[in-house]
Order: sequence, then C-alpha cells, then structure tokens
Amino acid sequence: MTATKYVSLPSTDFDADTHNYPPSQHLGSSSSNSRSQREHDDDDSFDESDSYVLSNMRGKNSERERILKGRGDEDDTVVDVEENEHLRAVKEPRGLKPINPCLLITTIFVIAWVGAAIAYAVFGGTPHDEVAANGIRFRDAIGGRFIPSWRVLEWSRTTSEDGFFTYKDDSGNIILENIANNTKTIFVPGKDIVDSLGQRIDYFSFSVSPDSQYVLLGTNKTKLWRHSIRANYWVYDISSKVAKPLTNQIGDNKHALIAYAKWSPSGHSVAFVKDNDLYISVDLKEERRITFDNSVDIFNGIPDWIYEEEVLSSNNALWWSPSGKYLAYLRFNETAVPEYRFPIYLDNRDGAYTSDYVIRYPKPGFPNPIVTLHIYNTEIPLVAQSDPVIIKEDFEDDDRIITEVAWIGNENVLMREMNRVQDNMRVVLVDVETRKGVIVREENSEEQDGGWIRVAQTIVAIPSKTLKEKDSYIDVVNNNGYLHLALFSPLQSDKPTFLTSGNWEVVNGVTAIDHERRLIYFVSTEKSSMERHLYSIKFDGTDKKALTPTDQPGYYSADFSPGCTYYSLQYEGPDVPWQKIYKVDDKNFEIVLETNNHIKSALVGLDMPTKRFLTIDSEGYQLNAFEIRPPGMDTSGQTKYPVLFNVYGGPDSQLVSTKFSINWHMFLASSPLLKYIIVTVDGRGTGFKGRAFRVGIRKQLGKLETIDQINAGKYWAQLNYVDKEKMAIWGWSYGGYMTSKVIEADSGVFKLGMAVAPVTDWRFYDSIYTERYMTTPAMNADGYLRSSVTNMTGFRHAKFLLVHGTGDGKTRCYLGSDNVHFQNTAHLIDKLTLASIHNYRVQIYTDSDHSINKNNANRELYYLLTDYLRRNFGSDGNTAWNEEENWYKRQ
Repeated sequence: MTATKYVSLPSTDFDADTHNYPPSQHLGSSSSNSRSQREHDDDDSFDESDSYVLSNMRGKNSERERILKGRGDEDDTVVDVEENEHLRAVKEPRGLKPINPCLLITTIFVIAWVGAAIAYAVFGGTPHDEVAANGIRFRDAIGGRFIPSWRVLEWSRTTSEDGFFTYKDDSGNIILENIANNTKTIFVPGKDIVDSLGQRIDYFSFSVSPDSQYVLLGTNKTKLWRHSIRANYWVYDISSKVAKPLTNQIGDNKHALIAYAKWSPSGHSVAFVKDNDLYISVDLKEERRITFDNSVDIFNGIPDWIYEEEVLSSNNALWWSPSGKYLAYLRFNETAVPEYRFPIYLDNRDGAYTSDYVIRYPKPGFPNPIVTLHIYNTEIPLVAQSDPVIIKEDFEDDDRIITEVAWIGNENVLMREMNRVQDNMRVVLVDVETRKGVIVREENSEEQDGGWIRVAQTIVAIPSKTLKEKDSYIDVVNNNGYLHLALFSPLQSDKPTFLTSGNWEVVNGVTAIDHERRLIYFVSTEKSSMERHLYSIKFDGTDKKALTPTDQPGYYSADFSPGCTYYSLQYEGPDVPWQKIYKVDDKNFEIVLETNNHIKSALVGLDMPTKRFLTIDSEGYQLNAFEIRPPGMDTSGQTKYPVLFNVYGGPDSQLVSTKFSINWHMFLASSPLLKYIIVTVDGRGTGFKGRAFRVGIRKQLGKLETIDQINAGKYWAQLNYVDKEKMAIWGWSYGGYMTSKVIEADSGVFKLGMAVAPVTDWRFYDSIYTERYMTTPAMNADGYLRSSVTNMTGFRHAKFLLVHGTGDGKTRCYLGSDNVHFQNTAHLIDKLTLASIHNYRVQIYTDSDHSINKNNANRELYYLLTDYLRRNFGSDGNTAWNEEENWYKRQ
C-alpha cells in the first residue's frame, strides 16, 4: 500500500455526459493477462506529509478565493421553521401537581438511558466520534447546488487578430469581446434579430460566417439522442439586418426540420441535413440537393443512432475541406438493422392503450448499419455525386466500422476504419480527385495482445508550410503500452516518430497546435493517472513544459484561441473549480471568467467529509482507490462504520480522480444519522493506467473486475474502523452490472447490493460497444454465458435492490442517450423467481429512461437508495430516522 493523501472534496462520479446529477453512467464511455511490476506508476502515490484537509470551511478564505474575483457570492440558504421544531420552548401547563422526587429521579435515569441508547444506535455510540451537526443536506446533494458553472467561449475565427470570442448575453445581443484590451462590443443587437413579421427570433445557437457577413441562428430545438437535435435555422444578414429561413420550409417546435448546419471554411455557403438528405446552400443563393435517398433508414452527413452513440460521439458526419471546395460525408444505411420496441405507458393520446417506442438497434451478432465515405466537389454542379470512395482490400460491408475522417490539406483525406470486433485498424489515404483510397497504416491488436483498439478521433493535420516539407499528421499511438503522440510524415508513412513517451498517457490527443511557435499542447496523466495537467512540447518532441502546477494535485482542461495566443484554463478539482484566460507568452496576463463563489458560499459552515487516496493490490495489479470519510471520523477502532462501495468499472472509464464533486455520497458520509464510509476502486479494465491494465478483461467482461472489487472489499473489511457486517456495494449502468456480478460471486464480503439500470446479459446491449470487448456471440459463446448474471446462489446470502426504468432506451435522456433496456432487469427477475430468491426488492419507474428522471423519479430513487441502506443496516423504527423522513418530505 502506498502513502495516502487527504482532501475534503470528492472526485466526480463518471457521468455519461457530464455535467449533471445523478451519477448515471454511460456504458459506452470512450485495454493481457500478465503484467510486470515495472508497469506500476509510482507517480500515482502521494507523499504522506501532504495534507489538504478542508473539512471545516467556516468563514476562512483561501488565497485563491482572494485572487479569484468576478462573480458575487450567492447564498440560497433557506431557514425552515419546521426543521427547528426542537428549538421551541415548552411551557408547563398550569395546575400540575408536584412530582414525586423518587419518580423524578427514576424518570431522569430512564430518559438518560433511552437517550444514550438512541445516540449509540444513530451515531455509533462512542465519545471519540464528533457528530457532524451541519452536514450536507439531501436536497443540496442531489439538487445541483454544488455543480460548477463554466463559461463557454466561442472563439472568433472571423477577425484578423487572435483573442476575440463571441457570446449571447441576457438581452439576446451577440457580443464580441477582445481579450487583449478587455473590451466588448455589440456585434449584433438582439432587437434587430426579427422575422418578416417583426417578431424577435428566440435562438439557442449562433455561428458567424467566415466572411463576417452573416449569422446562422438555430431555433425550435428538439432533442433527439445524446448529441443530436432537430431544429430550424435562420440566416441573419448583418448589413441589411434581415433574417431569412435557411431553407424554404420552416417548421414549428414540433416539426423542426434540420439535423445539422455548418458554414463552409470560406465565404458563406452552408451545408445542412434535412430529412436525412444532404444539401448545400451555395452562397445563400442556390439550394443544391446532394443526396436523394429520401429514407428514414438512410442517413447522409449525420450518424444513425449507434454511430452517434458508440463511434463518433457527435451529431454530424460531414467535413468541409480547408478551402471549401470539397465536402466529405458518411452515408449510413441501417435498412437491415433489426428494430427494437418497448411500450410507453404514459403520455399517450389514447390513455387506454400503450404506444410503442421503436428504434433500429443492432445487438451483438446482428446486422450493423453499412457505412461508406463519399466526397462531393462543389465546383462540379452535377445533380448527384453518389459513388462511395473505393478502397483496395477494404473490409466487407458487414465487417466495416468507419471511426474517423480527417482532411490533410485540400487534396487528401485520411479515413480510419476497423473490422466489426475492433481489433484490426486501418488508416486509408484517399485522393479526392479520383475518390480512391490506399491503406497506409494497419494495426492488429488481436495478434499483439488480444485486446481491442480504442475508438477515438485523434488525427490532426500538420500543413506542409509548418514543417517545410510534405503534409503530415499527428495521431495517438500505442508506445510500449501507453498512449502517446506520434508524427507521421509523409502521409504514406507507417513509421511513427514519437513526440511523447513514458509510463503515462496522453488524454484525448492534441489539445491545440501553434503553427507559428511550432508548439503542440496536450493534456496528460504524467503526474498521476488520477490527475490531468496541461503541457506543451516542440514539434521535434523536445522541451516539454508543464503549464499547470504539477507540485499540487490538479485536474485541468484547456481550450485555445485559433492562433493559440490565449487559452481558457478550467481547473476542475480537487478544490472548488475555477476558470481563467491566460496568454501563452505573458505570465502576468490573467482574466478570471468563473470562481464558482456560489459553491464556496454554500460550503461555509458545513462539516465536510475528508477524502483519502490510496492504491491497493489485487493479484499483483495496483488499483487506484479513494475513501470518503465522515467528519470527525474515529480511526481508533472503537467506532465501527458502515461502508458503501460505489462501482462503475466499465472499459476505459475512470471514477477515481481528483475532480471536484459533491453528491449523494457526500450526503451519506456527512449525515449524522448515517455516517457512511464511501469507497471507490477502479479495477482492471478501467482507463489511464496503460494498455496491460485495460485489455485483460476482453472476452470475459465481469470476471477480473469482480475479483478486484471483492479483493478491495476484503481489504476494507479488515480495517479496525469498519463494520464488516455492514458492507454494501452499488452502481448504475455498468456499475449496476458490476454490483450484480459481485453479489453473484457469493464472496460473503458484501452483505447488500443495489443495482440501478444494470446490464445482466451482454446479448441485450448494442453491437458496437459489446463486440469491442466481447467479440460476437458466434466467436465467444462461452464468454457471453459466463459474463451474464446467471448463478443465483449469491443472491440468497445478500440483500439486493434492483431498479430500472421501463423507458430505458428512449434515448432522450437528459444525461445523454443510453440504452440498457428493461429487458435486462426482466430476465434477472425471472432468474431470481425461478431460484425462489426472496430477499430482494424490485423498483420500477414507469417510462423513465436511463437517468430515471421522469415525474420526480430521480429524487425518489435517491431516497429509496438511502432508505434501503438504513432499513437493512440501521435501526428500524428509529425516532431520529423518522424525523429524517419528515425532513425529506419538506425538501
């Protein structure tokens, strides 16, 4: 075990999208059966002398708080009279007879004895325990009070100078702000953005044309899937102050027409997708139709559901060439993909009958959509240019997944494709004139280590003028088991020149490229796999510098201006997040964008839990973990605390990090009625610790991950301050699957499990995600069987709560679309029934999707989870807990 470190603010749950509570995790979050000791990352450990205990923030302002100014303090504290009922004076009624002294003494003794018993039951019954009198409230923990705010900067590419950005203010004006001199101008007055009847246009998005003559405005947005929408678009002429519909047809809120619209890189042409067909508005004068499929099952320029969800993580699949002469796009034909349907019980026009939700949903072994690459030449006004790019020795149609398309200059396109099970990758160089492609790079991970190849869009073009030679590109490539930046030059080369190396990984590829200063910016885990820091490096791989303080724990992300003169730096934890703008060549330049003072104000006066980071051993692998401890926790062993494991564990995911998060777990730890220790462990298969740590789970999901969680549970069970009879585990989505597998394992370590929206059989999940890690059922039948939740013996020996929404898979989840169909829970219930298991509870939420948020369901879910823990591990009928129930009802 390595040394530990304490901080007060916990890391975030792995959100499917991030940004909201509850911690509903997405399964498709975007890797050898042996491992040497040298692969352990020593940088993951902390010096024992470091202490970051911030648990009692009563009016103490840190140096950072004095420096970060900009947003005033906000305090939404509500004084609830009913919460203070116990403070009211009790008046003695007149006319009462004197009390017998003996009876009085006896009564006092009994009251004291009962009070002590209640205190023991509720608070652990030890004088060494400091009761957290002012912990985090339930409603604040799950209601979003502690969610950080961020400014979204739309960097301007339409000005000759670098450092301009635009945004919409509260009055509907489009503001142009100059960072260099800190000035603002109204670029487009909101009062001028009106339709032909003079009515203000309420727009949710805007985009300025490259020539700064027009603004593209999105209206009437309707959410579709995780990233996609349908909307209507208007074009506002800045000089004439006239707004016109982008297309002749305009829809209302219920009939928004356009799926995506994007300016060309020069001039003011717009490519857009309407009714799944691709169009170009040429100089806003001619509406040219590019495709003519006219089908709900064929998508041009936008992905179908599974490609949006599991491959591109985007609402579009079209790419302008840098000059705007060509438009590359993908075509998705899902005609052969089977339909999946489930009933909708509420919100039906005829309440007497259910309606069906229907979506084409490929499951393992069933047909995937057929995808092809197309390139359109805007200077050749043919009615249609529909032939796909021809690739020599290409994958067959039913064995091809296109994962990335990137322009390299104006005449070449790089396309990355994989086989169906994603262990064979090819990079194809396409000549746009001939529309023919040749394979220039290939990787076979099945032959390498039996693992999979990660799906990511990480190719970045380097123009020839930058390197003073032929066009080249940077990609993220495996370098001795870790993901690193590599340069490929010329384009036909399959030999990487590595720019970074070491037992750490580059995260999400290149952050920005400064062609003038010849610098590459990236975020990596070099300091620790639980942290993120920003670095720069020269084009030749020398002079690597950290732009964030690596001598302190930190989790950073960055967004650079087009010329890389400025960057917005987001500090995401462990302390309260903030956001600033810096200048790359001026250390004294700083603009504060966000301080999140509303969180700081809310934390003042609270007794906060502390957080301990550590690593534990499981079969020779070092697992990152943290422990959230109740305020004033007694570690002497006189007090025994209940423990709740929070698990996710999906491939390439991460829960154990230094990101800031205050959520339901913090409530459980800080509540004087509960005082749980919360434990999170990232087992094998999770990300950012190297390929050998990831790929051993392939073809056997649920095996190694379960072993790691149980081994971690055994470690905590032997700690002197843990009540080993009150150890529970819970998770959502893949975490629900892990919870079910841990209970199935019947280890005796965990006495209770709570699974929310779990996968229980991988045949029921989507094909692209599942086959990446399990291959197909035909190739791995035994693996699919072992990875399913099938053995019910373990469920006899533990309490089990099973929760699911019947509408899971509707895809309009506010945390994003996910798709763990209720079918999974239905099959598990049947197995429990056949095995005559009785010590479990099922809670179904009608029509709720994966986030379980319909009709107040999310709030009720967290109450259910809390109540289930209390009723099984606490004292049933406890007076103090009943008061807590009453308090909950007032929230």
